[in-house]
Amino acid sequence: MDEKRFTRHWVAIVTVYLAVLLDGALSHVLGQWIMRPTYTGVPQLTLLSLVLVVIFVPQETWTMAIAIGAGLITDCFYTGILGVNTFIIPLIVFVVMQVRPIIPRKWLFVWAVCVIAETLQEVANYVVALMLGSTTASVGALISEHIAPGLTVNIILFAIIYYALSRLLVKLTQD
Repeated sequence: MDEKRFTRHWVAIVTVYLAVLLDGALSHVLGQWIMRPTYTGVPQLTLLSLVLVVIFVPQETWTMAIAIGAGLITDCFYTGILGVNTFIIPLIVFVVMQVRPIIPRKWLFVWAVCVIAETLQEVANYVVALMLGSTTASVGALISEHIAPGLTVNIILFAIIYYALSRLLVKLTQD
């Protein structure tokens, strides 16, 4: 069977970069509820959208370049340390690309991959912060003050965006 090449790269790019912008907008709008001195729930729509692109558009050849660009923009606008997310996000995307063939495209499995990817990102950010000496938080504080609230926020965001974004990406690969 002769499959046609996937040529709608612009949709994946626009989806991920809209997610980058929405990360900041949601953090600003919901900040009074999700970011407190005792806990911080950071929206990770960028990572969620990249995971969904990897899983639902396997023919996308520009995924790694999109991940590097999204990480660079995230570093420029949100973290202030250039290179952290530029390295971490593509690394997580690479791992998801390696396990994609064994992941069923059902919401529960995709949700589990997103949870694991977000946890890996939080842990990697923590390790980098430890190496740079910019945190003194313990592992217990990381789990209770950053990972748990972050996963809660992102599970809610996943529930909101999953159906629409997965349908869009599947439709793009079928046309």
